[in-house]
Amino acid sequence: MNDDARRMPGPPPPTAVRTVGDPDLAALVGRAVAHHGRVERATHHFHTYPAGMHPDSARDLIGTLDTPAPGIHDPFCGGGTVPTEALLAGRPASGTDLSPIALWVTRTRTARPEHAGGLRRASRKIAALAREHGPVRIPEIAHEWYEPHVLDELGRIRAEVEEVEDPSVQKLLLAVLSSIVIKASFRESDTSNRRRPYHRPPGTTAILFHKKARELGRMLDQLPGEGEVRVRLGDARRVGPPKRTGLVLTSPPYPGVYDYVPMQQLRYAWLDLDPSRGMVGEVGSRRQFRSQGRRDALAVWRKDTRAWIACQAERLLPGGFFAITIGDGLVGGRPVDTLGPTVGALESAGLTIAARASADRPDHARATTRTEHLVLARRPVT
Repeated sequence: MNDDARRMPGPPPPTAVRTVGDPDLAALVGRAVAHHGRVERATHHFHTYPAGMHPDSARDLIGTLDTPAPGIHDPFCGGGTVPTEALLAGRPASGTDLSPIALWVTRTRTARPEHAGGLRRASRKIAALAREHGPVRIPEIAHEWYEPHVLDELGRIRAEVEEVEDPSVQKLLLAVLSSIVIKASFRESDTSNRRRPYHRPPGTTAILFHKKARELGRMLDQLPGEGEVRVRLGDARRVGPPKRTGLVLTSPPYPGVYDYVPMQQLRYAWLDLDPSRGMVGEVGSRRQFRSQGRRDALAVWRKDTRAWIACQAERLLPGGFFAITIGDGLVGGRPVDTLGPTVGALESAGLTIAARASADRPDHARATTRTEHLVLARRPVT
């Protein structure tokens, strides 16, 4: 098994699944929430992104639900699972996220296959130039996280990418760079800032960049040549879906589990992106629970949940579906219930709960069981 497979194994199989609601829809969400393991389809395994919706869950819901319009919207688009599956299904997709990294990954995973050839040619040239010596610009924060020769190679790659004339190919190359900066660093993983130094031989960072670019090119070749995917920077509590949206499908951050923006600090530095907006607006972050305390942070998370669900539901077409995958949080060793507040917020927004499913999964890192829920609601036809 290669390094990427170890880093992205996908969720473990559930030990139990419970369903409630309309029999057919309950069976659908029960199957969808139970999916596990790694998915190789299309571009899903390009660029790690923590805690995304399982691609097969998105595929099942998109392919089965009878919606009043083809448009699909994900207000927490993250690594682009929902837009990618919508693209594969021939459905127009939209999304928002507070993280520029999320938008970068989503746009790359849904890019046009026509750019694959240019990507491969440019990456081959850049990988060769990356082994040359000379002064390059290095982000200040990066010095403590890499060996000196790795820093030089990454800096050279970044400088050469800036010289690429085709803007579409340049953006893909920057996404490839983003995909390797954690793996080439002393970071333990994408979700851990723990420092674990190791030696990467000179030249292997450039080789890794070229390898990842070739892999992305092969993945893009699997995508359809046509399709509409529009994602933008936006706060789900304030920015709703476009008109003619028949399905809102998303997996919001689980409360108290991750700090998404700080986890991406090296990527923000290498890509010259500003994380400040995401830091301020992040929903349910772990640092909020640490700084505000469990009771106050939970109150804020519940308020935010009501706000973003109401904003998204407001423009959902009558007869349209709203599907949310969310897992219970874990703060101070105690679980945080997400099902009750999510169901309550959907009902407060005028939606009817059609079905729901809950899956218990082993959480090996914390030696406990984590429950994940998939709630399916519908806007009544008046």
